Amino acid sequence: MPGATTVERRANLLNQVREYVASIFSDEASWDWNVIIEIVIDRLEGSRRAKKGTLFEIIVRRNLKKILAAHEIGVTVSESEVRLEDETYDVQVSGTWGTILIPVKTRETMGGGHAHIFTRDIRAAISVATSAGYICIPVVIAESWTGRLEDLDCDDFIYLANNPNQLAEIEPLLAAELEARIDSFKDIE
Repeated sequence: MPGATTVERRANLLNQVREYVASIFSDEASWDWNVIIEIVIDRLEGSRRAKKGTLFEIIVRRNLKKILAAHEIGVTVSESEVRLEDETYDVQVSGTWGTILIPVKTRETMGGGHAHIFTRDIRAAISVATSAGYICIPVVIAESWTGRLEDLDCDDFIYLANNPNQLAEIEPLLAAELEARIDSFKDIE
């Protein structure tokens, strides 16, 4: 990045961003360094949360494989997420008699205006799966989520009222919840 000082490098970066977005934001006066910093921080935070979500998908998959092996249940656990219509399911468990799709949803923030989006995403995942004839068992890890679980259109779900950042506390709870649903996996074997 050209510039001898931090101020010069910031100015250069700001000018490059302005040039890039000029067709969308024609008023250069509305762009300043604080706006860019805020956007970058928001994007980095979003990336951090996405990585945390991926970690829980791996944890669910790993624990599920271990539990199914211990019970000698002959089903297959997907190695990656699967897509059905516009929805993604983090874990797919397939057997001779059926398939269980497991969306893993985490929410670490409390309050805010996005709780309804979180709930909408869970409802959409359930709706698409069940409409296609699959069993759907969502895993929801959220410390303070006000969604009404009993209103979800599925026969079963796993809800842990924990902050997803408390990994050491959550993993044994999650394993116990998966173990408690062993009959659902036996049913599709």
